[in-house]
Amino acid sequence: MRKWAGRVDLVAPGDLGRFKERHITDSLRALPTVTSLPAGPGIDIGSGAGLPGIPLAIAEPSRHWRLLEPQTKRAAFLEEVVRTLELNCEVVVRRAEEIANDPAFVAAHLVVTLRAVAPPAAAFRLGSPLVAPGGAALVFLGKAAEIPPEADVVEEGIAIVRR
Repeated sequence: MRKWAGRVDLVAPGDLGRFKERHITDSLRALPTVTSLPAGPGIDIGSGAGLPGIPLAIAEPSRHWRLLEPQTKRAAFLEEVVRTLELNCEVVVRRAEEIANDPAFVAAHLVVTLRAVAPPAAAFRLGSPLVAPGGAALVFLGKAAEIPPEADVVEEGIAIVRR
């Protein structure tokens, strides 16, 4: 992260010193919910710096993860992390709006994560088409986030919509 952060604008410069607490620990708050969902693929929409997708892929290596990132420089960073750490992941360089109608992605994921992508209602709209029956979309919430009525809070700062 330190090597790439400045060149690719992955996180704010002030976050590097507290990266573990601010980003890794925060990402792993979703782990109990993710592991409670059925086995099957996951997708991290707007993966950017690999959060929460990379920490979740490390913590749950049996689940195949797709890291969706439309920016090619960030996707290159993700490819390097996946290769170096030998993670069960693939990097997809496309936008969520594009794959929402692609049969290879629609209803194909048991876990869909969205962190710092859009306000909760918009994030759930982005992720919903990708959720397989029996799966769920998990959205990380900001402090003042308005939670859509169809969502439940499963962990402080994380809302979920099950399918």
